[in-house]
Amino acid sequence: MARASVDAGQTSGALQEWRAGWRSVASAGIAMATGLALFAYVVSLFIREYVRDFGWTRGEIALSAFATVAASLATPVIGRWADLHGVRPVVIVSSLGFGAACVGMANQTGDIRLYYGLYFLLVLFGMGTASVAWTRVVGVAFERSRGLALSVSLSLITVSAFVMPPILQSIIAEHGWRAAWYVLGGYCVVGAAIGLMLMPAQPKVVPGQAVGISGFRMAVQVPAFWLAVGGMYLINIPSGGLMNQMAALIDDKGFSEVDAARVMSAFAVSVFVGRLIAGACLDRFPARIVAFVSMVLPAFGCVLLAAGWEPMLALTLVGIGLAGVSQGAEGDVGPYVIAQRFGFSAFSGMMGALGAATACGTATGAVLFGQTHDRTGTYDAALWIGACAFVLGALCYLAIGAGKAAAGETRGA
Repeated sequence: MARASVDAGQTSGALQEWRAGWRSVASAGIAMATGLALFAYVVSLFIREYVRDFGWTRGEIALSAFATVAASLATPVIGRWADLHGVRPVVIVSSLGFGAACVGMANQTGDIRLYYGLYFLLVLFGMGTASVAWTRVVGVAFERSRGLALSVSLSLITVSAFVMPPILQSIIAEHGWRAAWYVLGGYCVVGAAIGLMLMPAQPKVVPGQAVGISGFRMAVQVPAFWLAVGGMYLINIPSGGLMNQMAALIDDKGFSEVDAARVMSAFAVSVFVGRLIAGACLDRFPARIVAFVSMVLPAFGCVLLAAGWEPMLALTLVGIGLAGVSQGAEGDVGPYVIAQRFGFSAFSGMMGALGAATACGTATGAVLFGQTHDRTGTYDAALWIGACAFVLGALCYLAIGAGKAAAGETRGA
């Protein structure tokens, strides 16, 4: 009877949080679904167009990942700006800058150095349209069901990623790839505007929630922080490589452009499912266990893609789907662990560090996959390396909480 009473109280508290915080979830979800996070799902649609129109190789295109690394170094600064001055100014500047970079991409001349520079600006401004800023809006509004709230807001990214690849592929086929860039830029600006209109006022002090370790400088002294950063880097090597080269990888397997867009949409569905399941589990089980399970499964997906067994289309869908599970879970696990262990006084700055790790891992994966294809003619070696990276990243998250907790850390991770 006592247990039932506790469960009823928790359910009631969670419902009250949702009644008060649904606007935070909606605003963050809509805005994140239209910015840099979406770009990661559709960037590979442009590879064939650049190869045909400009004569660039896949490896040369993949070197844009170094621009991602350079831009990502500013992500903790962007996060601290959000901590000190609020989310709103960060989003306004970032969304307008991202849209302008998309316009620049639409007007490329074929000079690959210009492409690298525009890519740098796109990622630099795009970081402020992503989870670095927006997960703070959700995190401060929820405590009992924070995992589910984060997963719902982040899942809107996958809804957008499911819908947009076929639309952009159709635009590219009918109007050219330059038109697709204009659509992406406008989509981001409109989504950010809607998110800002829905976003409730943000409290400067979060009532009723543990502050945890108060500053970024203290956080970097805690092993759990570096395990989270290192794990995020490792799992994004194969995730980033697959997203960056997905359409080309599918093309190499003999599928049509329509099939490629469908597989990419299937990837988005798997991210959606993985994200919701992970978010619900985070509110009930230790985050390190949830992270380990969800991040080790995609290793088998890489093995399936590399093995080349028949039936090829079915196994490709399964392999891509398993890779999507990790992509979904990492968006929930990162902010959840940071909020539970360190509180919100430097939340966005720490999320910026995770964002930098994500960007660096994605860049590493893009170069690894692109250069591997240029040198060997296949992605197989990169896929085997990616499987190992998934396992190592999962082990990093499993190790979080295995030792003595740092002073100021809270339970739940």
